[in-house]
Amino acid sequence: MKDWLLDILREPDTQGPLKYSDEEHALLSSGNSFKVEDDIPSFVSEKPAKAGFDYTSHYAIDAEQFDYFRERTDRLTATHLRLLRDTVMKQVPAGSRLLLDVGCGCAFVAERFCPKGVNVVSMDIARANTQKALSKHPFPTHAAVVADAYHLPFADQTFDCIVASEIIEHTVDPQGFVSSLLSKLKPGGTLIVSTPYKEQIAYSLCIHCNCKTPHNAHLHSFDKDKMRRIVQPLPAEIAAMRLVGSKLLLRSHLVMPLSHLGIPFWRLCDRLLNRLVPKAEHFVITIRKR
Repeated sequence: MKDWLLDILREPDTQGPLKYSDEEHALLSSGNSFKVEDDIPSFVSEKPAKAGFDYTSHYAIDAEQFDYFRERTDRLTATHLRLLRDTVMKQVPAGSRLLLDVGCGCAFVAERFCPKGVNVVSMDIARANTQKALSKHPFPTHAAVVADAYHLPFADQTFDCIVASEIIEHTVDPQGFVSSLLSKLKPGGTLIVSTPYKEQIAYSLCIHCNCKTPHNAHLHSFDKDKMRRIVQPLPAEIAAMRLVGSKLLLRSHLVMPLSHLGIPFWRLCDRLLNRLVPKAEHFVITIRKR
């Protein structure tokens, strides 16, 4: 296990120190043991939840069924994703030396910043995603952790910047999610959140439980006012909110010709259209901790 990762890890509930045991392949605290497999410590219980939405099991199965690292063959989807991720990464403050990528998915944050000497922790609730992340981006500056965003295994006030891209819409308690992440940021640190903008969540009837089930496991829809209400009681302020992916552009006949002209030209057209008609697929929220 990388020394720099061990330095910032803590027991999630007590914030107590952890010690790595070579014999047990585990991190030990005063009362708990957390297994380490392929240099990836896991702080997620393997026991199913007693009640409510068992999101731990859900996303473990999700990561096995869907490959978040697959190459996008649809040019439109690939270009839009690239624009969204590029917008997210442009919000990372210059000089950031330690980043946390929450719900890392395909680990695009590590891919961008680890080669520059920035330490990145790719965190996911599913082990499969963290294993693929480290395998695809095996940098000395890249580490991975399996953990729950509501029980983070890091020392308080540790990270310069935290990225949570396309995660908050899946969470049971969005404000608790943001509050938990803020606790791990240094004062003045930056939290970057991206999520669908004013999404009309669709439901279907689950064939297994006969309950209404939201498509893509999206539990919440967000707009600018809702994000302001989430952040307002917390020790933070919203620095910027940027619309990404104009629906007018994505659904027009111009979209395919523009996709061949490159990201800079696409970004310019996207910004102009979103200013004229603020209807976008996503938005990126930059939050600064006080």
